Amino acid sequence: MVWLSLPVGTLPNVTVGWVCFGYLAIAGSNHHPKRVIWLAVPTWWAGDPFRVVKPRIVPLSSPRTAGRTDMRSHHPEGDRLAEALASGPFSLALRLALKSSGLSLDRIQVRLRERDAAVSKTALSNWQSGRTQPERADSLRALAVLEDIVGVPDGALSALLGPPRPRGRWLAQAPGDMRADQAWARPDGLARALQRMGASIDSVSKMAKVAIHIVGVVDHDQRLRSLTHHLTLRAECDGVDRHTIAHRSDLPRSVDVTDTVGCRLGRKRTDMETGFTTCELLLDRPLRAGELMSVAYTIRTDAKEPYHSQRVGRATRVLAVQVRFTAGTLPVRVYRTYLPSIGDPNGEQVEVPLGASYTAQVTTADPIPGIYRLCWDWD
Repeated sequence: MVWLSLPVGTLPNVTVGWVCFGYLAIAGSNHHPKRVIWLAVPTWWAGDPFRVVKPRIVPLSSPRTAGRTDMRSHHPEGDRLAEALASGPFSLALRLALKSSGLSLDRIQVRLRERDAAVSKTALSNWQSGRTQPERADSLRALAVLEDIVGVPDGALSALLGPPRPRGRWLAQAPGDMRADQAWARPDGLARALQRMGASIDSVSKMAKVAIHIVGVVDHDQRLRSLTHHLTLRAECDGVDRHTIAHRSDLPRSVDVTDTVGCRLGRKRTDMETGFTTCELLLDRPLRAGELMSVAYTIRTDAKEPYHSQRVGRATRVLAVQVRFTAGTLPVRVYRTYLPSIGDPNGEQVEVPLGASYTAQVTTADPIPGIYRLCWDWD
């Protein structure tokens, strides 16, 4: 559904009537001009003008023309859908279209199945969250049916799909997929800490993380004592001689960076208000664009953190996060979640077993960009 902002004079607050074999809805208030808000026009069967096949929502304006009128006065949800259908991303447009339809995922699933375009609820949820997108032929056909079910123009959602995600092991992908405000809570603190270090947000993306292996240790006091990082990095431009890292705790306190391998510690700054610590790892030598290097370092803290989050970009081919607990002080539950960005609600909680060494782990190849979180409960 796309809203039209067209003053039509002084009419009652809402008027519905027949207009050229369609329905016209007009809304307004005593203080604003009345506006046409939607027009539903039946689609007529070719050669039979008396057989109505299905009413369809016809877009009457777009964000390109919206600047000439005021589309924001009365229908913010409709405005958001119109903007999302024009500029994306796909996940947001789909989420708003489903909400606008008033149908639950269960009802959507039933209607898709009735039209031989079955899609699981998990797949629909993943499409909404941005974790995956339809790519296979049957998924794309189901998306076309879904557009019809939720009442958006043909191709409106499929036009927002990006290219199929590369699957090859050695394909280069761009780093830095999430903006700072998508990747971190309180990105203002990250910006301040970097500024105090004489760096900027851009400095974080000069090195791409091709492989990430993290080992955390939780002690008998339920404190996350250390996080040891083993990284394979790729230079994104010539002359890169340092890697900038950021760490944030919900329990603001200073952290130390020790046990560096393949690098040494440079400048370090903290923003205590938001719990951010940023620092430079000075590489053993400058790198050429595309060159790989492995480094390791340990972040030492004593916070009683109930989880560890790891942000992953498109360059990452392997992600492994392990957390080792102490015998006699084991959590009652360990689970993992995934978030496309920090502003999204927590995803499905998947139980993670503890091994014989009291270690929980999440390991995945070709991870989807986003935030991976390993969590534990003590009671």
